[in-house]
Amino acid sequence: MKVIQLGAGIQGIATALDLAHNKNIEKITLGDYNLDRANEVAGICNKKYGAGRVETVKCDVNDFDNTVELIKGYDVCINEVNYYYNCKIMDACLEAKVNYIDIGGLYVETVKQVTPEYDKKFKDAGLLAIVGIGGTPGVTNVCSAWAVNQLDSVDTINFYCGCDDWGKSTKTFEVTYSIETIMDEFHMKPVQYFNGEYVEVEPRSGGMTVQYPNPIGEQWAYYLMHSEQGSVPESFKNKGLKNCTYRIGFPAVVLDNLRFLHGLGFSNQDKMNFEGHDIKPVKILKKLMDSQPDDPNAEINDCDVIKTEVFGEKDGKRVKIELNAICRPVKEWPELMGAQVYIGGAPAWATELLRKGVITAKGSLAPELCIPPEPFFEEAAKREIYVRATRTELLGTDDWDAAFKKELVDQGR
Repeated sequence: MKVIQLGAGIQGIATALDLAHNKNIEKITLGDYNLDRANEVAGICNKKYGAGRVETVKCDVNDFDNTVELIKGYDVCINEVNYYYNCKIMDACLEAKVNYIDIGGLYVETVKQVTPEYDKKFKDAGLLAIVGIGGTPGVTNVCSAWAVNQLDSVDTINFYCGCDDWGKSTKTFEVTYSIETIMDEFHMKPVQYFNGEYVEVEPRSGGMTVQYPNPIGEQWAYYLMHSEQGSVPESFKNKGLKNCTYRIGFPAVVLDNLRFLHGLGFSNQDKMNFEGHDIKPVKILKKLMDSQPDDPNAEINDCDVIKTEVFGEKDGKRVKIELNAICRPVKEWPELMGAQVYIGGAPAWATELLRKGVITAKGSLAPELCIPPEPFFEEAAKREIYVRATRTELLGTDDWDAAFKKELVDQGR
């Protein structure tokens, strides 16, 4: 297996380390527009797993012809540049005859990628494009597939992501995934799936208290624009799916900071003139965050919990299946946050399943349609990411709405 990875950012370092750790991967090339950053990440991998384990190359994905030539001869191209470029890189993979993987398209790109047209192009080429196999989307999608497989019919799938961080750092502000994506999420009206229809809701609406496993516990969560809504409703429509939602929660201090940055205009999608240059405000924010000095004494101690709820029927009885994955720092990569281990790790797990021949599908497909759940969970467990499932039934009644109201402080809501 020969792999080329495009993007050496927050998640890129985690993917590169996971790939380098896998002795079955014969060749790994890391491409980035910022060659210094690619060299830095490759240096970390090579120090840990042997000189020359990861090679680097400068890559500008805006140069289509050069990208095609760059990725030719590889078995898989893992795309971890900004999601804006997903379709462009997919087209390059078709031209170069290389399998494709990305970590999400924030719904707006996902819906372009899972079209019948793209699916046919990849099938005709004998290739697979796995669209959105990061943490969430990605692990969430596979969790939903596992639960759907246990039921006769499904009507509702709810996704949640909760996080917190007890680490110590001298940096003023950090996030666990792209600040550009976070600011986009803050600005966009999230698309949710209600009663068989796609509906735009107000940003950060739908707030509710979610009970996550320890160490997160209770956390406020709200609707978010996310890739799951771009594929899951269509994937399981034949099972009767009518509702699909996505909510996210942040620690209060992080949420306050994000609101502050949003209020200053860093989530504004329009370019502004800055010293004679038209630039999106978030680009300035990203540059400022990237320029913070590293803290050699930083202590990493974060947690993401991704929760998937699936409601449906089995043998005539209404059932809820809930899956939770608790994502913490791991022994193998103490330099990574727990959030990086699973978000950046998932494309490497999928690559290994491709190498083994466990993933055999062709086309342009979301993870729930092409990744066998249990082998994927086994790969996750090798990285100390453990997925737990519980099945719940109501005894004596099927009135779940009434039962849920008893969990609210104000039962009348």
